[in-house]
Parts: sequence; C-alpha cells; structure tokens
Amino acid sequence: MQKNLDYNISKNIFYNHFVAFGNIYSGILIGISAPGLGTQWLGIISFIPLSLNLESYHGKRIFPFWKRALIFFTTCWLTGIIATSIACYWITNSIYIFGHLPWPVAFFITGVCYGLEVGIQLFIYFGIPLLIIKKLNNWDLPVRFSYILALAPWYPKLIQWNYGGLTFSEFPFIEQLGDLIGSSGLIIFNLGITFLAIGWLRKFTGMESNKKKLFRATIAYFLFCFLGLIYGSWRLYNLEENNTDFAEKTPELDILLVQPNFSLDNLASNPELSFSKRKYNLENLIIDSRKGLKEFTKNNDSTKLVVWPESVFPEPFFKNNRSRQKVVDFAKNNKIHVLFTSIDWEDTPNGEKFYGVSVLLDKKGDIIGRYNKIFLIPFGEMIPFSSWFPKIASWLRRNISNMSEFHPGNEFKVFTISGGAKLSAPICFDIFAPVVIRKMVRNGSNLIINLSNLAWFGKTNASDNMVAFLRWRAIENRVPVVFASNNGQSVFIGANGENLTKQLNLFEEGTLFSTLNLRSRFSFYREFAEWLWGAYILIFLVYCYLANRRGKIF
Repeated sequence: MQKNLDYNISKNIFYNHFVAFGNIYSGILIGISAPGLGTQWLGIISFIPLSLNLESYHGKRIFPFWKRALIFFTTCWLTGIIATSIACYWITNSIYIFGHLPWPVAFFITGVCYGLEVGIQLFIYFGIPLLIIKKLNNWDLPVRFSYILALAPWYPKLIQWNYGGLTFSEFPFIEQLGDLIGSSGLIIFNLGITFLAIGWLRKFTGMESNKKKLFRATIAYFLFCFLGLIYGSWRLYNLEENNTDFAEKTPELDILLVQPNFSLDNLASNPELSFSKRKYNLENLIIDSRKGLKEFTKNNDSTKLVVWPESVFPEPFFKNNRSRQKVVDFAKNNKIHVLFTSIDWEDTPNGEKFYGVSVLLDKKGDIIGRYNKIFLIPFGEMIPFSSWFPKIASWLRRNISNMSEFHPGNEFKVFTISGGAKLSAPICFDIFAPVVIRKMVRNGSNLIINLSNLAWFGKTNASDNMVAFLRWRAIENRVPVVFASNNGQSVFIGANGENLTKQLNLFEEGTLFSTLNLRSRFSFYREFAEWLWGAYILIFLVYCYLANRRGKIF
C-alpha cells in the first residue's frame, strides 16, 4: 500500500511539473519539428503541453479577466520565442552574417520578433477559447477543436510552422490529403491527438469525464487516420497510372535549371560564412547555361526553357540596356525561352517604389511578361508598420545592413509560351502563402517555377523549409513545381510531391534537366477550398450550440 501511495505521489509530482512547464516543452517540440532536423513527426504532440499549461490557469478565477489574458498571452509568447529560436536559426544566421549585427542581437530579433508572431497565433488559437469558456467538462474540447479548425484557413500566417503540413511533410500517404483539405487542414491530426490526450488525462486524474464518449472520439480519430492512409495510397497509385498515359496534346516543356552558387561574400560580415567564393556576373551565368544546353540537342523541336534563380542576374533588367541586350541575344541565338528575376522601380509622388520581379523572354528575345513579388518577409524585404512608426523604421534602416524595402505586387501572373505550356514564377518566400500559388493555378498555370536565393541563410535548414513548402504547393494544386535556387537545394517536384530529378546539394554548382508533361489534374482543395472552410465554420457553430445547451460551458 505504501508503494502505491509513493507511486501516486511521484506520478502527481511529475504531472504537475509537466503541466507547470508545458509552454516550455511545447516551444521545444514545435522548434525541433521543423523541416531538416529529422524530427518533424514530433509536431503531432507539440500542442499538448501548452494546452495543459493554459488549462492550469483556467481555474484560477481569483485573477481578473485581463490579468488571465495577460498570463495566457505571455505563456504563448514564451512558447513562440523558444520555437523560433530553435526552428528559425536560419533567420538568426542571416541577421548575424548579412545584417552585420552581433549574434545575441540577431538571436533576440529572431526569438522575440518572429516569436511574437507565433505567440500571438498560439494565444488566439489556444488562449482565447479558455478565456471565454467558463466550465471545462469535456464539452469544451470539441468546441476548442472546431474553433481552431474554423479559424486556421483564414488566419494570416507568416510561416505555417507545424500547424498540419510541416509535421507530415515526410508521411507519403497522409501528404496526399493535401488536395482535399490543404496542408494546413492536416492540423486535424495534431488537434485530434491534443484534445484526445487532454480528455483521457482528465479521466485518469479524476476530473469529470465521459469514458464512453472518449472511446467514440478515439475510434473516430483513428478511423479518420485509416481512411486518410487509404486515400493517400490510392491517390499515389492514380497519379502514377496517369503519368504513364499522357494524351497526345499534353504540353511538353524541356527545362534547364542552372544553380550557379554565386557568392554573397562581399555583403557578409564574415566572408568565410558565405560558403562560396564564386563571383556572380552575367558572363559566368551564360557560360553555365551554354554548358547545360548541350542536353537540349537530344530534342531540337521541343519548347525549351532556361531557368536562372533569384538574385543571379546582376543588373536591373529594365534599366540597364547593355545587360538586357546580352540576355536577349542569348535567347535569340539559342532559340530558347529564359526565365529569371531582377529588380525594378517606378517613380511616384511619394518616392521610388521598388519591386522584386520575375521576367520571361521568348526564343526571339521578346518579353512575354513580368511578375511582381507579392509575399514579402518582414525585416528582410519590408519593415512592418513603417508608416505607423517612421522613427523605428528609420532606425532599422540605419542599423540593419542589406535590408530591402519592396512594394508588393497584386497580380497572380501566368505566362503562356509556345507549345501550350502555362507557367507562373513566384519568387522565394511567395510559396509560404498558399493563396499565391493557388490563385496562379486557378488562373491557368500548369507549372510553378519558384526562383530563390537562400545563400543569405548559410548551411542551415532554410532550404529544407522551402522544399517542404513547395511539396505542399505541388500536392495542394496537383501541379509540378520547380525549385530553382542559387545555392541549393534545387529540384524538380512532381504533382504527387515526389522528386522528379536528383536534388542538388547546398552550395553546389550544377544544373538539372528534365522534360515535363504539363497535364491538368483535379484538386478538390484548389477548386473548392472556400466550401470546405465554410463547413468548418458550420461545425464550430453547431458544437457551440450543443455545448452551451448540454454542457453549459459558456
């Protein structure tokens, strides 16, 4: 009996410790579930400690509402600080080396500023419901579950973290659900485990709980997982079958991707940490392309495209006649299309507006079109709320080197080239926003080519993040995606999320070549996502009604 008593005491001490420091444990789990670390699967349990920690404050009604709100917010912000400090060391690396700030300052900016973005989201997802719900009696669990599910598609995210997609970025069958519910929709699995765990813990710790309903919910969750696996295996088989039976009129496009690995050492505080000594210039870029073009001799009648990554074209294309003519001559002499990025600006009454642009030339050297980058990264490509806080913005401009200030575009551009191919060329972090790629594909694009330069982030997991997001954009929209990066890890990705070519390494000079068959594939999420999101809102409202009537939780 004494042994049982000691065991129960030890168990309670452990549980109370786990709950008390739950926000710290969640921060660690969210951080180490980032792509590239090999532990992304831990994201499925990452919300449990934080949820228990917040619940421990729920019953402390001695605190007034606003004090509890402040406690919840601070708790979530600490979780965000820990998560970003671990997962986003690529941002810290960039601020330190290319922002020319001391490492502690770079670490502070990443953890506190980007951590604030994550903390606010965690507070809105997990904190606000507990402030509104008066009674925790297990009716609160489906309400909180459906609330997050209804809110997630509409909530603006800088980086999606592990709210679904990133957690399952290497689960081949579960991944395929992306064309039904989107990558963020896979938060259903994370939330399911989170709230089931809370329900069973309440049962085992003596809190009022309905065991029969918990069993039903658990069975429903694992049934959904099973059906997801079945759908994923069927979808992979279906896509593979279609790949072997192309219609005669399916557009084909030969693509040469050049990864030049040009150096940014002239911009770095420590050139040794730029990991490349290759000076970028247009001549080297054209030499690399000519070497790779030898592959195209195998099919002289095909439509050919050479792709250059972001920031490897050394001049403003629309403002420098000499460099522009060199590229035009290169396209004409080789009878190829050329896709690349540049910068451009226009004069306005309020000063110059700068744009990051992707440009497509046809085989005659004529401009098919240009696209202005839409999704801009805070403190890298824009200063948030700079018009509201001009003095702070001015200080940041003076003290952070190499910080660009672009104006966002607003057109989801599709380029049409000979042979029937229609492509879009989002730039770098554009792919962090699912809406950008989705609207491009719905506008008619049957190929996405992402032009990036991640040399800013050194030998970190930045490229792993990019590739993970690109796989989701391919699956969600069922289109092939090309990742063209200056420094790696460039790759061709099929509509099923699988690699079509080898993947070049970080800071490797090389080329990739592939012939893509650009056929149309159906995606429920791409076409009807708004209907799905509306259904989530309806489910939330139904649960609110039932919970308030039967469970009296409000």
